[in-house]
Amino acid sequence: ISFLPTDISNLALWLQNGVGVTAAKWDDSSGNDNHATQGTGANQAAVSGGGLDFTPGDSDHYDLTSAITIAQNQGFCVAIVMDTETSTNNFIFSKDANDHIQIKDGQTFLVKTNDPGVITTEIVAASGTFGNQKQLILVNRSAGASNRFSVFKDGSAVTIDSDNSSNEAAGENPNGFDINVLGSQAGTGNFFDGIMFEVLFFDKGLSSTEISDLNDYLTSKHGL
Repeated sequence: ISFLPTDISNLALWLQNGVGVTAAKWDDSSGNDNHATQGTGANQAAVSGGGLDFTPGDSDHYDLTSAITIAQNQGFCVAIVMDTETSTNNFIFSKDANDHIQIKDGQTFLVKTNDPGVITTEIVAASGTFGNQKQLILVNRSAGASNRFSVFKDGSAVTIDSDNSSNEAAGENPNGFDINVLGSQAGTGNFFDGIMFEVLFFDKGLSSTEISDLNDYLTSKHGL
C-alpha cells in the first residue's frame, strides 16, 4: 500500500494537487473539510498545473473554513510545493499582522507568532535557497520548550545560519499562533506571487520518519 499524507496523524489541512481545485475553492483533502474559499471573483487565483496561480496585483487570497490554532510549545509542520514569481514577502498563511508564515526573500523563511508575546523568527539559509523555481519546502517545528525548526528543500535538509536568525537564535520559537488565510497577510497585503501546487499543514511536529515519508511522496509526485 502506497504512503499518503493522511497516514500521518494530525493532518490539519491538505490542499492536494489536482483534487477539487477551482478558482473559487480548493477542497481540503485532510478529512477536516477545511476548504480554502474565495467568493469574490477579483480576488480569485487562476487554476494552473493542478494548483492555483496567485497574482498579487489582483489581491488573490483564500479564507480557510476554520482557523487552525497552534498552542504555545506545540509543534507543527508546513509543506508547500510552489513556484514563486517574485522573491519577497510571499505570505503562505496568516491571520493578522502578528500571525503569519511567509517566504520573506530568496534565503529567509519567516514565522511570526503572538501567543503569549510577539516573536519574529527568520530562518535564514544560503542565498537563493527559496528562489524562483518549482520546489518543495518543508518546515517542521518540534514540540516542547525549545521548539527547534528544521527545513528541507526538495527532500534534502537545509542548513540554517543561526548567526543570521533574528530573535530566537538558531531557529527556536515556542509561541502559539493562528492561521485562517492562504496567500496573503490577512487578505490585505503581502500577497503570494506564483503557483501553489500543493499545501499541507500538520498541527504537530513530525518525526524524522514522517518527514522522510512526506518528502519522498511529494518529490516523487511533483518530479522534484
